[in-house]
Amino acid sequence: MEAIRVTNLSFRFPDSTEALRDISISIPAASSTAILGPNGAGKSTLVQHLNGLFLAQQGTVEIMGEPVEKRNLRRIRSRVGVVFQNPDDQVFSSTVWEDVSFGPLNMGLGASAIEERCEAALAAVGMGEHRNKAPYHLSYGQKKRVAIAGILAMEPDIIVLDEPMAYLDPKGRDDLSAILKMLRQSGKTVVLTTHDVDFAAEWAERVLLLKDGQLLAAGGVELLVDPVWIEAAGLHYPRVARPFLLVPGLPIDRLPANEREAAECLRQLYSQRLPE
Repeated sequence: MEAIRVTNLSFRFPDSTEALRDISISIPAASSTAILGPNGAGKSTLVQHLNGLFLAQQGTVEIMGEPVEKRNLRRIRSRVGVVFQNPDDQVFSSTVWEDVSFGPLNMGLGASAIEERCEAALAAVGMGEHRNKAPYHLSYGQKKRVAIAGILAMEPDIIVLDEPMAYLDPKGRDDLSAILKMLRQSGKTVVLTTHDVDFAAEWAERVLLLKDGQLLAAGGVELLVDPVWIEAAGLHYPRVARPFLLVPGLPIDRLPANEREAAECLRQLYSQRLPE
């Protein structure tokens, strides 16, 4: 089933800056997709069209077959939850619990349903013990986890995250990586923007490469080790691929994009050296 379809989407800001130019993409349900590209590529502008924060000026955006239009924004936003890059733009209530319950409360749910959803959401991101804390007492990474919990509590079909790894320390990145892997394994449709090639190669099933508001390529993580697309998108090779680049002529099908592929490459190389 197709969760997201974008067809010939173009968008200009009021100052006439062209942010998106004729973008067409299709994202399957229950998939994990990373959108990569340099600053100014149009990544954030694209994902903000997915729940109607921006409305299409040209072209169409469809969520689960339904067009994103002004008349149905409430329904679209119940199906697509967006986690912004800066959690301070999203976490604003007096306590963590109040913040996570804000969405379900505004959906008109009863008290028991709200409590059940909030308990589950906070447990999913490992923030249950902080439920009574004020958000300003939390670390940046903890605030990001609360922002994700607030979206999870609304139980959307699709979760969109804009640069989720930005400004996190190593522990925060590890914690968030675990949450995003959990979301992928739970069958949610998850779309995120990132500059982090290594994370995208490990986490995503599909990648979209953008530059200057245009879609360069869409496909699997093998795009992240293709020299044509790496150069075109202004990216660098994943770290696990770089040692293989230093040894020309290796008998491998292609460079590995992630740890699993690197381990398989090493296994194949090792087996070729074993005596008969």
